[in-house]
Amino acid sequence: MMLESTVSASSGKEDDYGNDAEFTGPRPHDQRHEVRLYRTRKERREVGLQRSVTPWLRFSGLAELEATQERFRYVDSIDGNSQSEQSLNLQLGLEATPLSWLKGELVIEYDTAPDEFFVEELTMAAEIDSWELVAGKQYLPFGKYFSNFVTRPIVEIGETQEYAVNLSYNHGDRLNLQAAAYQGVARRIDSDDRIDWAFSLDAVLDERLGAGISYLSDLGDAGGRLLEDRGNRFSTKIPGLSGYVIWIGNRFDTTFEVIAAERGFTELDTDRDQPLAWNLELAANISAKFDIALRAEGSRELEGFPKTQYGIALSLSLYPRATMTFELLRGRFSENLANDDNDNPFRSVTTIGAQLSFAF
Repeated sequence: MMLESTVSASSGKEDDYGNDAEFTGPRPHDQRHEVRLYRTRKERREVGLQRSVTPWLRFSGLAELEATQERFRYVDSIDGNSQSEQSLNLQLGLEATPLSWLKGELVIEYDTAPDEFFVEELTMAAEIDSWELVAGKQYLPFGKYFSNFVTRPIVEIGETQEYAVNLSYNHGDRLNLQAAAYQGVARRIDSDDRIDWAFSLDAVLDERLGAGISYLSDLGDAGGRLLEDRGNRFSTKIPGLSGYVIWIGNRFDTTFEVIAAERGFTELDTDRDQPLAWNLELAANISAKFDIALRAEGSRELEGFPKTQYGIALSLSLYPRATMTFELLRGRFSENLANDDNDNPFRSVTTIGAQLSFAF
């Protein structure tokens, strides 16, 4: 479970909970302090932004030390293949509000795994009443990607980051509409320039229940890079669909999300041309410093990912802004959809992971 109260600033207005007045979804009655610092990628990018440098400039930081080990089993063999990875990720954010209706945001990251420094988000936003226009490098309104685990859910193949223009409308704290236009990395074979778009609708059905749907005009643009081996070129554009439901209780949170291709990619083999992924998580607040989460997830026609995967994660609060998370996941693959470098098919994978997060 994650701390929802650390959201980015908007117009400076605050809601009944003392947070910036923007669409944040259902909230538990007691607004308890939850162990984890965030529940989605968006919340991760906004986990700080608490320290004021000047009246119009705020600063945030997030450091994550992560280690995972995966043990693969082959089909018809007791032999296995192990691989491990350790990484340190540092995120720094700046938010400037020179005018009450104008906001600029910069999020930069450094990750030791690829040894890369990059701009995660760079946007300018204008907000007037219930409308907001955001331009720049940003994540498109397609999917939410809820997770309480170190290992990100399979549905995250749909997460899409582009230079875009995004127009959103909030109807109080009950309804949020977003529409974005962008030029993606996947292109038609006989064309170089085109405009794609994304749309989302999020609704709070009551104070504990929320749901949403979203649409991406070209799933080839998504982070899963389904057409990368084909040079990100296609003959027919395939849209993506996504939906989620979230329920938040006093001690339990439940999320379910699914992402799917609307129809099959003609460039891909028939056993992997129409991918689908889903994720179901239940998180329980055991005490003020301890959470436990269960995950069941899976995929269909998605190369390299488990057909089904189940796991458990334990999160411990070490300090008001520091969290330690441990996880154990067990997954099984569909035949011929997951192979090693020598094309030997995998049967299953066991993942052990740990993450130390510190927000500042």
